[in-house]
Amino acid sequence: MIGLKGSGNVCVMKSGHPPYLQFGYGFLFARMSVAGQFAEIVGMRMTRAVLHVLSDRQRQTGPLERTLADAVAGGADIVQVRDKRAPAADVFALCTAVGALLAKEQLLGRVFVNDRLDVALAANLAGVHLAARSLPVATVCAVRGRAHWQGLVGVSVHSVEEAVAAEAQGADYVTYGHIYASESHRTEAPRGVRSLARLVDAVRLPVIAIGGVDATNIDPVLDTGCAGVAVIGAVLAAAEPMRAAAALRSAMERSQAAPRFAFPEVWARQ
Repeated sequence: MIGLKGSGNVCVMKSGHPPYLQFGYGFLFARMSVAGQFAEIVGMRMTRAVLHVLSDRQRQTGPLERTLADAVAGGADIVQVRDKRAPAADVFALCTAVGALLAKEQLLGRVFVNDRLDVALAANLAGVHLAARSLPVATVCAVRGRAHWQGLVGVSVHSVEEAVAAEAQGADYVTYGHIYASESHRTEAPRGVRSLARLVDAVRLPVIAIGGVDATNIDPVLDTGCAGVAVIGAVLAAAEPMRAAAALRSAMERSQAAPRFAFPEVWARQ
């Protein structure tokens, strides 16, 4: 078993091991050895594309904590707890439960929360992701500074103009979509990879692509120079979330594309 050191919802390798752990049905990505971590940190940024998995209680096939932990075991870098209808206490409990399970199982993954800056601060999470009706980006960044919190601030955007504004206000990254047709946006036309490529070129921020992305169509997405992808149903709705995440990670590792601006390295910041 790998030796790991846990701190909140972030675990860090404390002894060198190969970058993969082999399980019964294939390779599951357990992140990097100590040497690998330093090799992949350039100005505190990842040099490869990252995989985000978002929670959705309507689409999960099993207990949410277990599903998100399985996603990390399969290769997800970040799991984002997203429950807009739940009270703060419930979101806080879920975030801390997921972090505790990752630490218990010695899985390297980072927990973000959607919208709830209060929960991110209270649980000392690795990041908060803002939506259209969340607090203003500049306000969140100001609170981050006053609280001496080291988490990342991400923002969902739907146009180049929104992405430029988020960058100007201090966002660490933006998420853009939906790229392909998806269950989350059945009535809206997908924006496509060309639109994604234009947005990637317009900002000096990591861009995460979301919406209908899976292992079969991820190559054109990564070819735009985006910093990674975020998925919901591709992992949560799968019969075996760990295997689904591993398939996505494997497809990402095979890609020859490199992020134009890579995702911030959270381990280096905490």
